[in-house]
Amino acid sequence: MIAARQIDHFTETDRSLLRAIIYFDIFNYPITAEEAFTFSASSLNAFTYQHSLDKLVAEGLIFQIGNFYSIQNDLQLANERIKGNALAEKKMETARKYSRLVASFPFVRAVMLSGSISKGFMNEESDIDYFIITEAKRLWIVRTALAVFRRLLLFNSHKNLCTNYFIDTANLVIPDQNIFTATEMCTLRPTYGGDAIEKFQAANQWAHTILPQGKFNHEATTNKKYVIKGLIEFLFSFRAVDNLNQWLMNKSILFWKRKYAHVVNTPDFEIAFRSKEGVSKSHPRFFQKRALSQLEQKVRAFEVVHGVSLS
Repeated sequence: MIAARQIDHFTETDRSLLRAIIYFDIFNYPITAEEAFTFSASSLNAFTYQHSLDKLVAEGLIFQIGNFYSIQNDLQLANERIKGNALAEKKMETARKYSRLVASFPFVRAVMLSGSISKGFMNEESDIDYFIITEAKRLWIVRTALAVFRRLLLFNSHKNLCTNYFIDTANLVIPDQNIFTATEMCTLRPTYGGDAIEKFQAANQWAHTILPQGKFNHEATTNKKYVIKGLIEFLFSFRAVDNLNQWLMNKSILFWKRKYAHVVNTPDFEIAFRSKEGVSKSHPRFFQKRALSQLEQKVRAFEVVHGVSLS
């Protein structure tokens, strides 16, 4: 065990960088110096954080492996990251193709890539995840249409079309405000619907209070108009469709409760399967809770081993 460091020599910058590196270690993902800076939970000096990283390496608290930093001295992790980064780049063409497909569905207002591909990493088991914004009071119609499409034409494969998070234009604020969701927010990759995405990002500025250096992605997107899409939206603009949207929501909630309520307790179910008129979240493995729990476990273990406080 390394002797406890003098408190005046262990700075807030040290703590913040360490917690960022430990957070990504949950995923066995070593990160670059720039990523450690970007995902630190404290405001850091852009010109001095590298000095802090060098000091942490010199004192044996972290390891530098090529261009990456980790709490694990494991070259294989760096190699796996490089391999995963290359695969994610290769998969981007497929992701963009399916993004265009999703964008062509009636009442879809924005499409963003989420999950691992949004962070530039994939392995052979990874799905391509999408975060979708719909027109108000039409979310469950869009969700059902995409589910039917996937079941009939993709044989229910989620490999290239995993749509597990929807919000509508009247529910743009993400309520779970923590390091996990802030990281997800700052790594979403827009592909369609610049106007809606702009409003979504404006409504979620809270993410920058958790990650002061984090930035929303402003990749070029399209607001392409689809003639057939517009016609269908016009034909389905009457009030009775609101009732259909509500009916589909109720049916979906009943289905999820029958399928997952026995493995997810009630409070967790309300978060992992958040379902209301303008939100549909379907995360059976409730990875948010698992990640936050693992983060605190890793932080505590690190503090014990190295005799430091990261609080």
